[in-house]
Amino acid sequence: MEERVKYWSKRWQAEDAPWHKTEVNEFLKNHFDQVCKIKEGKLRIFVPLCGKTQDLRWLYDLGHEVVGVDGVKKRKEFFKEQGLAYTEGNEGGLPYYVSDDGRLKIYYCDLFALNPEICGKFDGIWDRGSLDALLAEDRDKYAKLLKSVINENFGYLIHTIQYEQSQYPGPPLSVPVEEMKRLCGDISEVETLLNVSTKDDPTSLIPIKFPGNIDQCYENIFLLKPKAE
Repeated sequence: MEERVKYWSKRWQAEDAPWHKTEVNEFLKNHFDQVCKIKEGKLRIFVPLCGKTQDLRWLYDLGHEVVGVDGVKKRKEFFKEQGLAYTEGNEGGLPYYVSDDGRLKIYYCDLFALNPEICGKFDGIWDRGSLDALLAEDRDKYAKLLKSVINENFGYLIHTIQYEQSQYPGPPLSVPVEEMKRLCGDISEVETLLNVSTKDDPTSLIPIKFPGNIDQCYENIFLLKPKAE
């Protein structure tokens, strides 16, 4: 198991997981309609580093097919807490849990072990805290993975944070719009839907993660979609 997975696993085991919310992310609820504009009907949605977020159930209840991945073994807890019947399986050597109707699947593995031959392609991505949880040196690898699993017509909704990186080493790390354009600007437009100070967001849990020397921290919601012809 990669060191990055061991780090987050230890945090979960110590119940030091302030990023985990017991309610659905408000930014997802407010902006997911932007992803739904890419095509009519139900979508296939990817949620990287999903933990046991309530967002999975919210997307599932909308009727979409939802696939998550996480290296920390919290998947059984998710299905039990949600009251969803599930079975266990394995694809390409990667274990997973899947709801009995097949519409909600969570792989238990290192994120970078996935590939489109195993998990297929997706219409949309919901990334809340996944990119900014990674080491900076893994970002290009992460972007390459996501580009490999998205369909030609896609909507990628991402929630990141932004602050002066020199004031705090992370994680989570700062991901401003310039970094999103560097990572994904070759295939997509990057639209800023929201940029709000964590001091002005009453639902934010971000301030409790940081020491007091952070001058200012912002939450960003970016929408990535194919470049116009």
